[in-house]
Amino acid sequence: MKPVFNNILKTILTIFLIVVSVSCTSKEEVKPNILWINCDDLGRELACYGNKDVKTPNMDKLAKDGVRFTNAYSNAAVCSASRSSQILGMYPSAANVLNHRTIEKKELPEGTPTVMDIFRKNGYFCTNGWAHKMNKPGKEDYNFLGKNFFDGTDWKERAEGQPFFAQVQVHEPHRVFVEDKDNPVNPDAVKLPGCYPDYPLIRVDWANYLESVQTADKRVGFILDRLEKEGLADNTIVILFGDHGRPHLRDKQWLYEGGLAIPLVVRYPKKIKAGTVNKNLISLVDVTASSLKLAGIEVPKHMHGKDVLNGEKREYMYGFRQRCGDAVDNIRSITDGRYKLIWNRMPNVPYMQLTSYKKLQYPAFTLYKVLDKKGELEAPYNQFMAKTRPDFELYDLKNDPNEFNNLNESEEYSEIQKRLSEKLISELKIIEKNMFIESDKAIEKAKKGSNAFLLKGFKKKGLKPDASDEEIIKQWEKELLNK
Repeated sequence: MKPVFNNILKTILTIFLIVVSVSCTSKEEVKPNILWINCDDLGRELACYGNKDVKTPNMDKLAKDGVRFTNAYSNAAVCSASRSSQILGMYPSAANVLNHRTIEKKELPEGTPTVMDIFRKNGYFCTNGWAHKMNKPGKEDYNFLGKNFFDGTDWKERAEGQPFFAQVQVHEPHRVFVEDKDNPVNPDAVKLPGCYPDYPLIRVDWANYLESVQTADKRVGFILDRLEKEGLADNTIVILFGDHGRPHLRDKQWLYEGGLAIPLVVRYPKKIKAGTVNKNLISLVDVTASSLKLAGIEVPKHMHGKDVLNGEKREYMYGFRQRCGDAVDNIRSITDGRYKLIWNRMPNVPYMQLTSYKKLQYPAFTLYKVLDKKGELEAPYNQFMAKTRPDFELYDLKNDPNEFNNLNESEEYSEIQKRLSEKLISELKIIEKNMFIESDKAIEKAKKGSNAFLLKGFKKKGLKPDASDEEIIKQWEKELLNK
């Protein structure tokens, strides 16, 4: 009986070792893919976020199958600063990547890897392509020097079985807006955000934005369908977001909610509970840290992101604004989710200083000026025409979501103002201790480039270089209202 018993033990031991071996091999093979779907200028105007004027079935389904974050934010309200900040997992001014399309780009300090470097070091294939053209390199727009950021444009280029970290760029709803002929949005029926006055030009512009959001949704659908067809959906963590807020006058480039608030949806089948809503504060630098943790990779200590996707809590959210095109500015913000404090560090600069990009592409930029000249831009919208700004703006986001009622001078809110300002100033001392200031020469070059962009656009529209505000508005009315 003894030999038989020994044979049985050997057989059991062999089976056990095979099971352990297969199990270990499986663990190696099931390293998750990470997919970032980055939509340019996408605010929270999605059906799953409560907007009834827009059709976004693909993003809605992603939210139904995953987790929808209701308090997600970018740290910078313009693309190059936001994208640079995110791939470094650092606040933009800490990495000197805040000035939009930085003129005086520098190499990253030693020991400051991109998130792609970290994924690549851990065996991942890193790609970046356009949603509608995966064979073309997607938008990078980084405000620092470097090359070979990615291994390719499409995850299909990786070695068999190799996990991938992919960024797929969706250009919409960035201006110029894209018409959705399948589901046109009626300008007369839309509900405008409360921060904008009700004028025909603004209604049409808003409706066009929503159609461009719908176009973005179609791009997202294409990517999600492809994951399913290739059998990758179950082992791919999909993270959808906007690089910053919506492309409208008081939103993009500004640290108000419209400029920083973004949608964020995460899907990881069988691992993250589907159909849930998360109200925790989360920023794009947290998406970076969380993505690394989801892949089983340690987050470098120099990164500012927290592992919010896996339960870590964030107490405060920070916003940063510097030069955008020819509009030189210096603004910082902090919010605890209920109250927001904005610090205007160049208070003598008006809100409506020249921004060539907006003068060319935003009808509201010129409309506000024309209405204000006539005395027809009513309160509270006319606040944006002030010649100077207060040093601090404090808003109760629950009771004043449009951020019109500045509570900074109110005695009732003095403790809140003190808490937020002290926290913001103390953090900035750490974050910005190595920040360098852009030279006058670089600023001048940026202004010349912005002016050339404006004049080229005016020429296409049939406008003279010195076109008056009234002439610009007539052109917008011709384009958008068929007048």
